[in-house]
Amino acid sequence: MLNAVSAMWSWWWIASNDKDELSRANLTALVSIFAVLIWFLWAANKSRKPPSPPGPRGLPLLGYLPFLGTNLHRKFEELAGVYGPIYKVWLGQKLCVVISSPSLVKEVVRDQDRIFANRDPPIAARVATYGGADIAFSSYGPDWKKLRKIFVREMLSNANLDSSYTLRREEVKKSIRNVYDKIGTPIDLGILAFVTGVNAVMNMVWGDSLQGEEGTKIGAEFKRLVGEQMVLMAKPNVSDFFPVLAMFDLQGIERKGKRIVQYIEPILDSVIEKRMNSNTGKNEGTGQMEQRRDFLQLLLELREQDGAAISISMRQVKAMLTVCPTFYFVACAPLI
Repeated sequence: MLNAVSAMWSWWWIASNDKDELSRANLTALVSIFAVLIWFLWAANKSRKPPSPPGPRGLPLLGYLPFLGTNLHRKFEELAGVYGPIYKVWLGQKLCVVISSPSLVKEVVRDQDRIFANRDPPIAARVATYGGADIAFSSYGPDWKKLRKIFVREMLSNANLDSSYTLRREEVKKSIRNVYDKIGTPIDLGILAFVTGVNAVMNMVWGDSLQGEEGTKIGAEFKRLVGEQMVLMAKPNVSDFFPVLAMFDLQGIERKGKRIVQYIEPILDSVIEKRMNSNTGKNEGTGQMEQRRDFLQLLLELREQDGAAISISMRQVKAMLTVCPTFYFVACAPLI
């Protein structure tokens, strides 16, 4: 067999003497042994991996993308009836695992949450959140733990929510007055509830930074831009399913997202600078700063902390200020 394999190489290396013939045979033997070792290592590694869950085969390169349709929840329910409560689906070059039973959901999101905590954010989300600097799209690690601690213990603590009660109540009062002024005319309660919730969230995030005519215009522009971000984040992107095509940005989603961020950036800088100047003036004038109860003030105070355990960067401040209204839009938009 060795002579047969060696003879196959003679077309590019013709031995002129016995010494060359021996060298050729030795090289052929080494290459053959190396190939056999690689095959054994590959087979051993494959045997150690746990079996993958079942799932539909799909098409080469495209995977199951052409067969998903528009009603994903119904398609996933249909596949669960065929392959069971856990199955895999190839969406382009991305392998997705779908679970559909309460016990498996509990296993993933609670019992084994650290293993499944890392995110694979879409390109539009990475652009909108300054490279995943917020709590929603950052990978599990020290930064995510710090942001989660800030979000749960500080921003959403009972004390902070109670202190922002007046901000939320004011928006509800405005909506009630709006309904009262339109007595006798039809009102879309879904839109009314959505707008009230958005305004309440914005009030909790910005506080009195958007008061007055100029502040109202800035707030309206910010909500419009965040709404456009939400649309981009929800839009299927070829670059997410085929990362090799991300550099081409075929649908222009990354370019559009960066353009929106360029418009949002001056708004954030203006509001943050205004609040920081206001805080400095109060410190110099009274010796103490009036305690504000909005998220902006809280994040700025955390940014000024000396301890690395709770201090955050300005990039994280902007990402958190952007993501709060965005995810309210995502959660409530289907209800209107």
